[in-house]
Amino acid sequence: MPSTIPLVVPVRFSGGGLSMQTTTSRISAEGVFVRSLICPKQGSALQLKLALPGSPRMLDVQGTVAAGAPAGSKENGFWVRFDTLAQQTRAFLDALLRQRGAQGLGTRQELVPRTVAPPDSRRTYARVPAHLHVGWTSSRDFLSAWSENISRGGIFIALENPPPLRELVDLSVELPDGKPPVRTQAEVVHVVTAAEARASGRVAGAGLQFVGASDEFRQRLDDCIAALSE
Repeated sequence: MPSTIPLVVPVRFSGGGLSMQTTTSRISAEGVFVRSLICPKQGSALQLKLALPGSPRMLDVQGTVAAGAPAGSKENGFWVRFDTLAQQTRAFLDALLRQRGAQGLGTRQELVPRTVAPPDSRRTYARVPAHLHVGWTSSRDFLSAWSENISRGGIFIALENPPPLRELVDLSVELPDGKPPVRTQAEVVHVVTAAEARASGRVAGAGLQFVGASDEFRQRLDDCIAALSE
């Protein structure tokens, strides 16, 4: 059966009455796990645009919602089974799976989720240092903080008392483009406590993965990262 690999990349999906910019969690030869707080109905046909590593543009994929998150999982999202892959998309995906030691494309089989790897091994797009003002609203509180770095998949925010893993938050991020803050939903996927920061010399805070945003958010974020990377 096809093995899955951890992969956090931007993805846009539309179908089942929804349209959203978000990120992935895992991918295999047969499908991809899409992070989302709102999930289309099982069996819904979706159009995806995937930002696979090495591709100069978003790649088009047609798929079907195969299942929600596994029972007992704390992840929010759903599996999409690939129905149609263009030749270029198939080539990029096959190369990615081979590079990371996973089974390549072959006969369609059932999706079997694997254990999620630590955040560092999941990262695909490089983090860019960025001191951005961030507004943060969760079920517990509202706070104002500053980011340490940002990527196409998420952001690290400096906090002396970071929230627990898997906490869901609403973010507003002031990008250096002179426009009003962009907004997105995000999930805490990595935490560095104050004690860990003192012991390791790192910055205390929380790493968040973007799990739901608009097309405007994606465009402005990508433009920001491109400018910061120059």
